[in-house]
Amino acid sequence: MELKDSLFYSNIFISFFFNNLIPALLILFIGWFLSGKLLIMIKNAMTKTNVDKSIISFSGSVLKVFFRIVVILISLTCFGINISSIVATFGAALVTVGLALKDNLANAASGAIIIINKPFKIGDALSTNAIEGKVAKIEMLSTTLITSDNREIVIPNSKLTSDYIINSSVNSSLRLDLELPIKKDTKFIDIHPILNDIVKNNPNVLLEPAPEISISTFNDETINVIIKVWCKTENYSSLQENLLENIKLELDKNNINF
Repeated sequence: MELKDSLFYSNIFISFFFNNLIPALLILFIGWFLSGKLLIMIKNAMTKTNVDKSIISFSGSVLKVFFRIVVILISLTCFGINISSIVATFGAALVTVGLALKDNLANAASGAIIIINKPFKIGDALSTNAIEGKVAKIEMLSTTLITSDNREIVIPNSKLTSDYIINSSVNSSLRLDLELPIKKDTKFIDIHPILNDIVKNNPNVLLEPAPEISISTFNDETINVIIKVWCKTENYSSLQENLLENIKLELDKNNINF
């Protein structure tokens, strides 16, 4: 009797292993692999048709989740599970799950808003809430920035649509403002030609609009001189560093303290 029972359960296990488990795993692994290949093909096709990189990144993250859900559902049919009942149950539970995942849903909705309205795209230089960096990825739930020191910052999409963002890459040129606190005993007429030469001799400074050098404010101790110059967007950071260095060297050479 015990031998018959053990054979019976062995047959059930063997049948389950070969008829259910193995096919399900094969569908899962092959489907996972093929969905990845299909996703790459779709991204390549979109790239060749000059679709915006932001749309490619966002749609890729959405399709990746969709394809994997489909593969999992198909693999479950090997166990005799009715997919339509799963979908119906999923639909009924969607409201409850939605409440639990409201933040993720808000991020996904915000991701769609970013793609549709295009306040920024991949490669743009953004700053928001003291965070600065270039946009590396725009995905379904988050946007990734790479900082100037090569750190990766992942920001939930809802944060970017609910708060202000500064996009420094929208226009081809930017204005750089430098304020110098000069000692009050220094005459403005003496430093203006020096600053003017530094500005005009810098190849990254645009001549139109014309550079401006003037007094912004003054107090009992200092005269605050402001320099306003325009440059190409990509030269902004390097120009700021270069001008400050040259100004310091020239003023030191002329014994002018600030």
